Amino acid sequence: MKIKTLIACFILACAASSCIQDEALNSEAAIDACTGSDVQQAAIDFENFTIQLYVSKAADLAKVNINFQLPTGATIAPVTSHDGDDPSIASYNFKAENPRKFKVTSENKSFEATYNITLWQTEMPDTYHFENLSSDNPFHVLYEQDNTEGTDGSYVVRRLEWASGNPGFNLTAMAKNPTEFPTVQVTGGVNGGKCLKLETKSTGSFGTMVKKPIAAGNLFIGSFDTANALVDAMKATRFGFPFFYYPVKLEGHYKFKAGSQFTSNGTVVEGRQDHCDIYGVLYEADENVSFLDGANSLTSSNIVMLARKASGTYWPETDTWQPFTLDFELKPGKSINPDKLDKGIYKLAIVFSSSVDGASFEGAVGSTLHIDEVKLTSTNQQ
Repeated sequence: MKIKTLIACFILACAASSCIQDEALNSEAAIDACTGSDVQQAAIDFENFTIQLYVSKAADLAKVNINFQLPTGATIAPVTSHDGDDPSIASYNFKAENPRKFKVTSENKSFEATYNITLWQTEMPDTYHFENLSSDNPFHVLYEQDNTEGTDGSYVVRRLEWASGNPGFNLTAMAKNPTEFPTVQVTGGVNGGKCLKLETKSTGSFGTMVKKPIAAGNLFIGSFDTANALVDAMKATRFGFPFFYYPVKLEGHYKFKAGSQFTSNGTVVEGRQDHCDIYGVLYEADENVSFLDGANSLTSSNIVMLARKASGTYWPETDTWQPFTLDFELKPGKSINPDKLDKGIYKLAIVFSSSVDGASFEGAVGSTLHIDEVKLTSTNQQ
């Protein structure tokens, strides 16, 4: 019996040792993402440990809300503390120092990484040429930048990094190179330069397995939450950027050709044709609605103005560039509060999609929308 007991103890000890080894503390030290009520976009250079953080021009730089997404067990702290820093509520003072250094320490305390974070107060640019890429690996990420000096001598960066569903499509492993994603930059623009190409794609066996058989090519002002892409694809798209003016119209150029076979959640629907979508939406953010998403971007009660084709009408197919114009119209019973406008409480989104119902996985593989030279017109007066 004693021998059996000793053997049992030995086995248990080995098992315990194995469990301890399997649960070794994490050795990663990195900043995976930055979010927060003030953060509009975050461009992270993982090789050089730098972050360009873009916040609304209405943000209080003395208490910027930044939620750092870190590897399991890792911790973060500013290298130099300033009055107003309060990590317990993710608030940091960039008025006292900008850029600032933040040190990340791994869970096992063996590794550290120091990031240089620069904060930029931004507002939306109003012209979109689709000429610039901030990244082309693994997919194209487009941005616009138009830095201007205000009439009062202030300087505000007018920068916008476009969002798309490319990060979600990347999970399917269907694209062998950046040009095979649904949203890409291509040549052949209106003026001979680059332009935007959106194409509805099959998501292959992976998409069939998760009941998301197609992915529409889309581009929008906002951000894409990859972590939510498989759980709730519609909520993965977060539309909007703070806007401080009264929008008037959205105009530009487009080409569109529908795919040959329309499907609804993988089932062929005979006689139905796919259509593209182009629209702009202004809405009021509040404690319940920070962003619109794919489920409510056209139906939310927070919407104040909408620029879109009338219900039941669609963009004609065309092989050549055609101009388009959409007027922003107030929703019934809605108005814009000038004080809220000045504070950046209203947000505006512009959305392009190769399949109008692509968010519901309805559309035709091969539907292709080209967009170029877009202009958003607004005014300072109501």
